[in-house]
Amino acid sequence: MTLLRAVMQKLTTKKTTEANADSVARLNAAHERYATLQQLQASRQILEVVPAGQQRSYQSMIIAIDADRNLLWMDDLFPAQNFLEVGDEITVRHHRNGEVLTFTAPIIAWGSRFGASGMAVVLPESADYRPRRLSPRCDLSNHTPITAKIRLMGQEACYGTVKDLSGSGLCVLVPGNLLGQLHRDTVLPLCEVHVNKELHIYCRARVRSFRLCREPYRATRISLEFVDLQPRRQQQLQMFVDRLTPGCLAESRAA
Repeated sequence: MTLLRAVMQKLTTKKTTEANADSVARLNAAHERYATLQQLQASRQILEVVPAGQQRSYQSMIIAIDADRNLLWMDDLFPAQNFLEVGDEITVRHHRNGEVLTFTAPIIAWGSRFGASGMAVVLPESADYRPRRLSPRCDLSNHTPITAKIRLMGQEACYGTVKDLSGSGLCVLVPGNLLGQLHRDTVLPLCEVHVNKELHIYCRARVRSFRLCREPYRATRISLEFVDLQPRRQQQLQMFVDRLTPGCLAESRAA
């Protein structure tokens, strides 16, 4: 019996050690995989949250990361909202030095059900910063001015000067202060640009960023992403951009 007891104890100790080793390995893997999210949590960094199908953005921050249950706990949205339900998706973003961390996840539960604040969403497979712009834009400062015609939702068409251009979007400087009429990720019903005699861009465009400029005159600088530009037009536009040498400055940062 003593020998049997010793063997059983040895086997149990071995299994426990192996289980502990596996647990430590999983924790280390989770720590490495979600290091960026953990840094955002530790610094109580404010994150941008955009509910699916909405144009308005909210603010939140990470409360806890539960890798075992594949959950990410986030604080209540600010400003407060009362239209989101379990199953709705939200897109979380954070910008840093010209890069953006972004992921989309469904809401799993509300903290109020457990006497707590915030909400739980599915932990993303990955969460890393990536360059905000996949297609480098070319500075048109030394190029013959190109005019863009855009129309904001519910507004008359307005005109501006194209500051930079790529196969997927552009940046336009429109005279005046339009900040009150712009919202991130809003789709403009019209973006029209006569690049040259052979190339005419006519499509919708999504607002990616905007800011007020005071030099050389009071104007709003708007970065737009083409939404439904025809592939043939996009290819022609990319060829035009590629030909802009010298003076074509590939920018890796956002406008």
